[in-house]
Amino acid sequence: MSLDKAIHRIAIVGTGVIGASWAAQYLARGFDVIATDPAPNAEANLRQYVDEAWPALEKVGLSPGASRDRLSFTANMKEALSQADFVQENGPERPDFKIKLFADMDAATPPDSLIASSSSGITPSVMQSQCKHPERIVIGHPFNPPHVIPLVEVVGGTKTSPEAIQRAIAFYASIGKKPIHLHKELPGHVGNRLQAALYKEIMYLIQQGVLSVSDADDAVSYGSGLRWGVMGPSLQWHLGGGPGGIKHFMEHLMPGLEVIIKSLGTPEITDELKQTIVDGVAQIAGDLSVDQLAQRENEELLGLLKLRARNGSATSKKVGETIQDGSNGKPSERVFFLDVSGGRIESLNPDGSDRRVVLDGLKRIPDGIEVDVEAGHIYWTNMGTPTANDGSIERADLDGTNRTTIVPPGATFTPKQLKLDKQGGRIYWSDREGMRVMRANLNGSEIETLVDTSGGETRPGRDATKWCVGIAVDHDGGKVYWTQKGGDNASEGRIFRANLEIPKGKNAVNRTDIELFRDRLPEPIDLDLDLDNRMIYWTDRGNPPQGNTVSRASLDNGKGQQILVNDLMEGIGLSLDLKNGRMFFADLGGSVYSSKLDGSEKKALVFAGGNLTGVAYADFAQA
Repeated sequence: MSLDKAIHRIAIVGTGVIGASWAAQYLARGFDVIATDPAPNAEANLRQYVDEAWPALEKVGLSPGASRDRLSFTANMKEALSQADFVQENGPERPDFKIKLFADMDAATPPDSLIASSSSGITPSVMQSQCKHPERIVIGHPFNPPHVIPLVEVVGGTKTSPEAIQRAIAFYASIGKKPIHLHKELPGHVGNRLQAALYKEIMYLIQQGVLSVSDADDAVSYGSGLRWGVMGPSLQWHLGGGPGGIKHFMEHLMPGLEVIIKSLGTPEITDELKQTIVDGVAQIAGDLSVDQLAQRENEELLGLLKLRARNGSATSKKVGETIQDGSNGKPSERVFFLDVSGGRIESLNPDGSDRRVVLDGLKRIPDGIEVDVEAGHIYWTNMGTPTANDGSIERADLDGTNRTTIVPPGATFTPKQLKLDKQGGRIYWSDREGMRVMRANLNGSEIETLVDTSGGETRPGRDATKWCVGIAVDHDGGKVYWTQKGGDNASEGRIFRANLEIPKGKNAVNRTDIELFRDRLPEPIDLDLDLDNRMIYWTDRGNPPQGNTVSRASLDNGKGQQILVNDLMEGIGLSLDLKNGRMFFADLGGSVYSSKLDGSEKKALVFAGGNLTGVAYADFAQA
């Protein structure tokens, strides 16, 4: 069963605070949302929450098509789920209730739709125990409120398929969330357990009379909490180790930390302790209501998130800093890559050093990237919303300045990977839901469709076998190559090729020169060519052994496939450095790798650093 269909319609089951916040988030990202809840006044309360959350979402930036008018409500859960592409459940935290609810949802939801639970404590194996399709059940646990806090914990149960987990991670990343994958089920998952561990010690210290409730809050919010809002505790210990970093910390400072760890206490949860905390919180809150405190918190969180987005990740340098090799002030060679969850273009040296943010604020789901070193330009695609004809292609200077849209929304549905043909003065790209291979001049003019795979199907297409994703161009040979990924791990993936020019008397729909180059692949994505050695390379994001790989085959006939690299986490971008006999590739799990062209000497340049898509190698010595 494929779970890789396009997601257009979200069903929200349970519209309390968490469910309502999720509804606001999905509406802001341009989805149709249908909500259901049997509680009295549920619809009115939901719409009020969305209205109150909307100004904050507008500050962050709305996706094209975002509208509160796309929210509908029904008290009939079966009706809400009957056409849902993705379900976000937010019901009461009772195991017996969840088991029955999930069995009912499973029966009412199309079998190729994901079902995610916001449950904060119940494990997915419990919830999926009575489902006929347990393989598509995952935990998608947010932090409150979901429309503000990026983190989502994705957890599978014993019967959850790897495809469902990967699909959930990719989907949450595509709407601007920060998903993390928990490889084991635990009560409370991870985020709540970390909070509980800290609060356990806070309660112990209060009970022992070490400090007041107010001072305990200040110790966190004016101390470590400030740091943790910028980078996590492990990286903080790395800083604490001084020039020697985390290694020095582990060798020289860990013994002192061990003493503290062994002295940590366990509070006795008494009525007296509870009342002490209640009284202390009342003193801190003063005259501010819970709603007023929540509003203040959200405003400050949004400010912090904007600051983090502007400054880039903790391991990246500032946006717009000049790329220099340290000798003559000119760039030598760089690897550019796209972080879809962070909404930015980053670059680094081929050895992984000197990582920098080139451009941020990419809110339209960037996917493919190319670099024109001679002209000094970066090109990238924005997928936009798969439900709308709003994809685009942009261009900027190498330092991220002079950003401009060259292919505007409305000209292409979901542009994926792209390639420059400098000799021909054109840019080529695959349009996934548009079911097309397209091209334009380098300035975006004279847009044309070379291949139309729709077969008359209305755009946006839902048939994944028609989705065009990767692309490569052989100007001298007069050929364009592209991938059509097919269903999720259905071995329907194919690579095609055709002439760069449509045969006389034909068009993009009926042209007769299209050649099936390779078939029965899991999910082929990006392509690149080694013309001198007559080889074609591609990434595949499907399941092992053929998927999550980089492969190559003969460019003459497509035969002799060699799997060069294994164990990727949804391989996406690919770029060859033929002069130095190496390649660079990225995966949605957040890593950028380098290796020799035969797959040897694989090295992680970035590991678990976001949700990464396109990658492009640039040799500035050739400029």
